[in-house]
Amino acid sequence: MEDLQDGWERRESRSKPGQLYYIHPESGKTQWEAPLKKRRLQDTHEEEKKVPQQASVDGGLFSGLPEASSVTCDPKTSLAEGPPKPVTHVRALHLLKKHTGSRRPSSWREKVIKRTLEEATHDIKQLRKQIAAGKTDEERQAEFERLAKKESDCSSAHEGGSLGRFGRGKMQPAFEQAAFALKVNELSGIVTSDSGVHIILRVE
Repeated sequence: MEDLQDGWERRESRSKPGQLYYIHPESGKTQWEAPLKKRRLQDTHEEEKKVPQQASVDGGLFSGLPEASSVTCDPKTSLAEGPPKPVTHVRALHLLKKHTGSRRPSSWREKVIKRTLEEATHDIKQLRKQIAAGKTDEERQAEFERLAKKESDCSSAHEGGSLGRFGRGKMQPAFEQAAFALKVNELSGIVTSDSGVHIILRVE
């Protein structure tokens, strides 16, 4: 086994299969002769004579070696970012309209809710239009909070519809799926759950 100088590696040439060459990945240098640690004086003298020739060869035959070209990059160059991390928590506002088919057809606004699913859906669509009319994210959020305090059948109405920050598995499946699918400051479509019909605004 050859006793190579520190940092040198032996590889097989792709352009000339079966022929070996030597590469120093850190500096990007390549050469045909093995850079051995212990050399006779005569070998060292011969190597010095080949240095000028090597410099000219690097731009010719060696320039086609993918291994040599791939290690000439700045080692400090940052790697490309990987795929975005999955969302584990969101912060959202919601506005709920219950109906006779809701799990609990009662709220702080109405002791007994008598509206139908169709009526609840119509009402929430109208509220969504008002919110979506805002020109900026701030305007839409302010209008959402204002309407939630007045119109939402959820106890979160007193907090402007805020549900705080929550993770997966904390909400009803349909609601959770819709909330986590939103981008920040995005307003959902009509979301139906066992509680009723909702609109959701993700704020974080």
